Amino acid sequence: MSTVRKVLLTLFILTALAMTGLILYSRYHTFPNDDELVGNTAGNIYNGGLFCEKDGIIYFSNDNDNGSLYMMTSDTSEIRKLHNDKAAYINVDENYIYYVHASDTDENDSGSCIPINNTGIYRINIDGNNRKLLSSKPAGYITLKGNYIYYQNYNVDNGLCLYRNQTDGSLERLLIHDAVIPATITDNRLYYTGNNSDHNIYYLDLSSFTTGTFIEGDFMYPIFFGEYIYFIDRSDNTIKRMNKDGTERTVLVNEPCSAFNITNSGKYLYYQVDDNDNSKICRMNLETSEADVLLEGRYKQIHVTDQYVFFKDSDNTYTYILSADGNAKLSVFNPPNLSEE
Repeated sequence: MSTVRKVLLTLFILTALAMTGLILYSRYHTFPNDDELVGNTAGNIYNGGLFCEKDGIIYFSNDNDNGSLYMMTSDTSEIRKLHNDKAAYINVDENYIYYVHASDTDENDSGSCIPINNTGIYRINIDGNNRKLLSSKPAGYITLKGNYIYYQNYNVDNGLCLYRNQTDGSLERLLIHDAVIPATITDNRLYYTGNNSDHNIYYLDLSSFTTGTFIEGDFMYPIFFGEYIYFIDRSDNTIKRMNKDGTERTVLVNEPCSAFNITNSGKYLYYQVDDNDNSKICRMNLETSEADVLLEGRYKQIHVTDQYVFFKDSDNTYTYILSADGNAKLSVFNPPNLSEE
């Protein structure tokens, strides 16, 4: 064999080894995140985490394919199937998608999707490969913050409790003996409402793991946005807003509501009024307080992305889509079932 051929063969072998090493490294190594990265919005998590946008890509649970995990461009023009798993509470970082594999779903009184009968929490590459089990216990309400995921886990002895785990699944820790929803994590604190004796807003310090009362009241689904906290007042189910210190509590929607979300611009509030024959889904301009009825009836699971708002009817027949910028034109979101192709 000539010297040139030996050199070329050596280079080929070294390149092949390097590529194999890189593939193995990518498969078994967990890439770290910036500590401030957030995997989905609090409003989306409260509504089931069925849609999540990251870097111009929307990851979603496709009802036309039994809730399978899909992705599409932010304008919904290009759609691709990632995995057969029925996905809920979707969170995304630069490299991975985290979700609850919901083999079945139960709904609470507010219409939020809480998959308790499920097969646990999974992580998958954003290209749909290398699915990894992070927790085999039934779970709900995942939130990704930095290099940790926060979630509810269920066991027979304690019921639903709040846990934390590293994004590689290697260090699970019980945080709170209560079924609190880990939707808001900011300034190294996790904020949540009590479920047992009261419904104050509490905080969990993520350095000392100590808890304390943040604001006293009767709160449900608090969303920290800008200078305000938006919430449903459990005493009458109206939607209110207050300063972050709990002062100046203002009624925004003086009707009984079950679900709401705020657009990423902070300009519009979308909400579901549940009031017998007066039930309806509406949109309010938070700058003018003007409200419009979008559809009469019962709807749920309101999700927002940069360009769109998605929501479902109460019996899961249709998912609707409309522009998030205030355009009232509604249509049915009808993605293809790529399993049939």
